[in-house]
Amino acid sequence: MTEGTQVAVSNPREAHAHAAEVAGLDGAEALLSAAGLTQLLGTETEPTHLRMKPGHSVIVSHRGLHSGEHGWTMLTADADKYGKLLSRAEKLSRELTVHRAESPYLVSGSVWADRWLGRELEAARTALGEDARWQILRYNPRRRVVAVVDHFSEAGEPARHVVRVGAQPLDHIVTAAERWREAGLPISRVKPLGGRGTTVTAPLWGHTDLLEAPYAPAAHSAGRRIAELHTQVSRSTSAEGLAMLEADVDGHVDAVAQVAPWLAERVETLAEKLTSAAMAQDPGEPVQLHGDLSPDQILLAAPGSHKIRIIDLDRAGLGPAMRDVGSWAASCRGAGVPELQEAFLAGYQEVSQPDPPAMALWESYAHLASALDPFRNCDAAWADTVTRRIESAETAVENCALPTP
Repeated sequence: MTEGTQVAVSNPREAHAHAAEVAGLDGAEALLSAAGLTQLLGTETEPTHLRMKPGHSVIVSHRGLHSGEHGWTMLTADADKYGKLLSRAEKLSRELTVHRAESPYLVSGSVWADRWLGRELEAARTALGEDARWQILRYNPRRRVVAVVDHFSEAGEPARHVVRVGAQPLDHIVTAAERWREAGLPISRVKPLGGRGTTVTAPLWGHTDLLEAPYAPAAHSAGRRIAELHTQVSRSTSAEGLAMLEADVDGHVDAVAQVAPWLAERVETLAEKLTSAAMAQDPGEPVQLHGDLSPDQILLAAPGSHKIRIIDLDRAGLGPAMRDVGSWAASCRGAGVPELQEAFLAGYQEVSQPDPPAMALWESYAHLASALDPFRNCDAAWADTVTRRIESAETAVENCALPTP
């Protein structure tokens, strides 16, 4: 298969081979599947998150199916980067497994030996206690770790917290959570941990998220509370310091065209329609946004409860209100839970009226922006799912021109 092909891959094996070709590094295919990683690491392993810089590096996080341990494997053509990996691991007293010591270099390590996160994780573990038990929920190598940690509080009482550790400062999450709590929104208290500014904690709360346990009354509550957020005066002191959230249509189009070249012409056309629709609409005054709104960002207090909490404010900012609503719509459509979309809109309409063309515009953008998530999340059927997301984006953008009822 060549880089310019317009023919979609037809099965997971072909998809992995194509992705390895895009990577442009000898041995990349071994990092792109559970079978390849299992053979490389000598134990049953599933990939969990992939990041690729064609011609330069591939890094994948993974989890041992028997041990449950999280780690990473990197393939890189950069001798300097390889040397820094070894040096940082030595400073952290962490072992690495060097599979190949010549370019392209191939190295594996535990999450604790992540060159970009290792120091931050060690600081967090010191703050929580060496005997704390970490259950890692999500690991994006070089970027962030989210874990549930069982530990003892300063008063000596057992405690459970969700701990987020980042390679970059997370102060903005603390600020956003404080702002939302002051506004009366259902947000857990988020606190910084340690003095590095790269770790935040929040008490573990609730039963599960709304995507895992779809429940329309809870979605209704979420819609109403998000509308309350959107109707606050954005220029008030509560919104000071918030950044405008940008839309990177061209960046997403280029990324999709590179990984899924059979969609190149379609995403170029999609970009033209999105740009045209955006120019024809009045974005209105910017409002406070969640920035990544979806049912899995809503926690339920208990089964069958409409009591909720909103989580993951790392992308909170300012922008058009329908950006949040469109993001929610895209997530519901992709997950096949239209009842959550209907209930959310019903709750939203109790406080504020949505703008259907603008909602369709932002739904289309959300499908495009998340199109490569199945690839990055190492879904074996990523090629089909990426194509379906672009199809959903195409459908949504056609609704931008529909008149408001």
